[in-house]
Amino acid sequence: MKIRSIFLTGVITMLLLSVACGGNEEQASTNSSEDPKEEENQSKNDQAEETKNDQEPAEESTPATASGEIMNPNIAEESQGDVEEVYTSENNLDYVHDMEGFKVSIDQYQIVKVTDMNEDMYIQFDDQTDGYVVTAKVTIDNTRDEPIYYPSYIRIQGVNEGDFLSSEKTFVRDQYPKSKVEDEPSKFGAGEKVSGLVTFTLTNDQYDVMTDVKPKFVIEGGASDNDQFKDSFKGNATFDLIYGEEQKAQVESEAGLYPDQLTTGNMADKEMIFEKSGIDETKQLGDVEITLNGVQYADIKPTAGNEERFSNFGDVGIVAVTVKFTLNNQSDSPINTSLLSSHLLIDEDRGSVLSQLMVEPREPKEIKAGETGEKYHVFMFRKDDFDSMKKFDLEFGPFVGEDGKDLYKGKTVTFSLPR
Repeated sequence: MKIRSIFLTGVITMLLLSVACGGNEEQASTNSSEDPKEEENQSKNDQAEETKNDQEPAEESTPATASGEIMNPNIAEESQGDVEEVYTSENNLDYVHDMEGFKVSIDQYQIVKVTDMNEDMYIQFDDQTDGYVVTAKVTIDNTRDEPIYYPSYIRIQGVNEGDFLSSEKTFVRDQYPKSKVEDEPSKFGAGEKVSGLVTFTLTNDQYDVMTDVKPKFVIEGGASDNDQFKDSFKGNATFDLIYGEEQKAQVESEAGLYPDQLTTGNMADKEMIFEKSGIDETKQLGDVEITLNGVQYADIKPTAGNEERFSNFGDVGIVAVTVKFTLNNQSDSPINTSLLSSHLLIDEDRGSVLSQLMVEPREPKEIKAGETGEKYHVFMFRKDDFDSMKKFDLEFGPFVGEDGKDLYKGKTVTFSLPR
């Protein structure tokens, strides 16, 4: 059963991005809220019938599928339709979400077209006689020394983060990944590793929309050591969903783009203007070592369904400046990065622009004591304004505590960006 319709065609309420130059400082955007875990009840109900196995956890694997071979024969058997391969990914994809030792991976997937189905299957395809099925081989590897609850799985993301299809059991009920040693729903034993199949069913219209955007696989967070999901792992992992060789070549050509939400959230297409990597300039801000790694300047074009997000920029074009940092937390406590913002100072005294939190990566939200992590800041401009700017200085910080107060006396550090 679908949790939410993919590729919505109605009006979607969106936050608008705004920018101010020429002496007026931009208002900060706010991060959109995380999607609720609507899939929890589905996963729990689906696994309630499991019985406990007294054996030690054993690794279970699903064999690879070669091109020209149908990964999931159950589709033809259950639908009584004709199944044609559309695309089969390579095996052993590096699509892994590591939630502090609880790992969920997509190992391989296949897209097939199904025609002339039995009428009993019409409900899965919006009363149509044919459609598409995406089957994914999934591995759940709990390397922790304690059982873990995990009620969420995988989405296919369409136009944007709010437009998605959730994984289901259609055509794979006896091969759905589930624990062999735990009888509680959505619970996986310590050291247990299991594999199986999940599916996504799409109508012809949904598939057409998917091939008009840059679809993604999203492996959800939510792993927890308790059934109340207190302090569960936050954050999703996003990966490209390839559906054809031509699109695969395009995705590979864009592999070097920084992973801001403009790219991973399907908000906009990018065309690189200028890139400088390997800057590696380091400055100290309190107990945190800040390293400027690189910067990318790109023309962006909002993707279909996301135009309204960028309406404040007019129709003269938009430029995004994405800056990559590495933060080394040398303090004895975590530092919050989700509240961290920076200013881009323009031509020394011309004005400043505030970083756009809405289009920046949401993870990591914090960096633990003694650890390092990446941080990206994104600044956006009207194309005509950007073309007239000559010099950029980035004022990084200040860090903000959980109480909303500035840390390290509100101090900042400044880097000059290549222009």
